[in-house]
Amino acid sequence: MKLFRLFIVCTLCSTYCFVFSQTQIPNVTADFIKIDPYGNIYAVKETQLSKFSPQGKLLYSYSDLKLGVISSIDVFNPMKIMLFYQDAGTLIFLNEQLAQINNFVSLYDAGYFTISLASYSAGNQMHLYDNANRSFITLDFNMKEISRTPINFPSFNPQKMIELEEKSLAFHDPETGIYLFDAFGTFHKLIPIITSNSVEVTPELIYYTNNDEVIIYNYKVLNSEKQQLPIFNVVQTLLYRNNLICLLQNGTIWINEL
Repeated sequence: MKLFRLFIVCTLCSTYCFVFSQTQIPNVTADFIKIDPYGNIYAVKETQLSKFSPQGKLLYSYSDLKLGVISSIDVFNPMKIMLFYQDAGTLIFLNEQLAQINNFVSLYDAGYFTISLASYSAGNQMHLYDNANRSFITLDFNMKEISRTPINFPSFNPQKMIELEEKSLAFHDPETGIYLFDAFGTFHKLIPIITSNSVEVTPELIYYTNNDEVIIYNYKVLNSEKQQLPIFNVVQTLLYRNNLICLLQNGTIWINEL
């Protein structure tokens, strides 16, 4: 069934080629990148977070060596950016200038010891995934637990959780695909796109890089397309209006204006 669904997706594909000007963000390398609703680019390199304008100008930076490596960041609300340090069991919130808003939030002190994923919603709620106990947890900003939903799929090992608009979330499991949930943990659908590459999800699109192409799948209308990249060794791609932001294997970041 999985192969059949993927075959259908592939048969709907068209191939295009991007034409654009390229600009490398100077003097920076990253492990992963994010983009906020205004097109600002966030680069994470181990303990360091750097924020750049859509044109690649360095705006602000942040680092806390005591907490170790940054596991993920959530820029869904660029006025209240959330950093998740999995090894330290800690959340930190930053403002748009990457200044710390309040004291760090200890998940361990709150009794959450096995959180593998965390995200922050526009509704001022925190979403956690407890991998050991296989449960999806929603907290308010004061760390009060709103809901806890068990995940009963026989095979579910998500590596990424993404906040979407319309109060919904996506989980990416490289082995089984993209799972869509609402903010209360109610499951909607599984989209069986199997890839170990970094996947981005919007309210309409799923896209990722594969063999120097961007695969873009519209899961609302069930069609997809491939777009060839004139730049090689891309490991992560972000789309924003007329910009295509690419992270290469060597950690460099390129802004490509269509």
